[in-house]
Amino acid sequence: MKYEQLKPNTIIPELEERLLELRESLKKLNESVSKHTSESYSLRIAQKNGHPQYYYVTKNTYPAGTYIPKNKQALAQKMAQKDYNEKSVKLLQKEINATERYLKQACAYQSKAHAISKIQALYNKMCPARQNLINPLTLTNEQYAAQWKNATWQGLPFAQDAPVYTTTQGERVRSKSEVLIANALAQHGIPYHYEYPLTLRRHQTHDTSTLHPDFLCLNLRTRQEFFWEHFGLMDSAEYVANAVSKLNLYAHNKITPGKNLIITMESQAEPLTPSVINQMINDFLK
Repeated sequence: MKYEQLKPNTIIPELEERLLELRESLKKLNESVSKHTSESYSLRIAQKNGHPQYYYVTKNTYPAGTYIPKNKQALAQKMAQKDYNEKSVKLLQKEINATERYLKQACAYQSKAHAISKIQALYNKMCPARQNLINPLTLTNEQYAAQWKNATWQGLPFAQDAPVYTTTQGERVRSKSEVLIANALAQHGIPYHYEYPLTLRRHQTHDTSTLHPDFLCLNLRTRQEFFWEHFGLMDSAEYVANAVSKLNLYAHNKITPGKNLIITMESQAEPLTPSVINQMINDFLK
């Protein structure tokens, strides 16, 4: 659900990372190209009976060039790579120039955690009394989290004889591993819903099924939601078969690992560890 007109600015840090990669690639290509700057030649490719033939073209042999026999194909590869590198250098430099211009002119202030756009800063600088009179284009993280967590839903019931596992927030969950996940999410300040209902359409029959994923989590920085499923009985063949069926149902509804689905699993020999949980949180929810 959308709670604000304008998402927070996440472009600046992504562009800064892209700029570093561009500069590093340009440096390496320039080193390669500079080794061949004194060599003036090009590669011509012709087709004969459906097979490529390569020709070494210089000023003296232009335009036909000198045929490169099969036992010297490495020369053709070298020439093709040289041409590709020279053209890539120009393209990289254009992208670097454009990115640098944008970053220089971008309406953004930088903080250690993330970029705060001037739209956000405009609101943040106001006194609370004035803020209370305004509906901002972009909410603060606190405002967005409060609205997101305000949702109400009906979770699945617990069996009367089910063991009781309680999180540090006083919430009842179904396993010790879910306690670990919930506590870690709370510790990192990640908003989540436990067993929030999700209606999906089955690919074969086109009817709908309502599932209750273990957690629905919110990345406050990007405003993206992630479902988190923990599969805790991977020693059981029946359980694994059900897990595969559930994951296929997710996939048919465009809910896929790494995009909007987080998956953890365990067996008796390989229990879920806090380090794995924290890694998932750092990778997807921060």
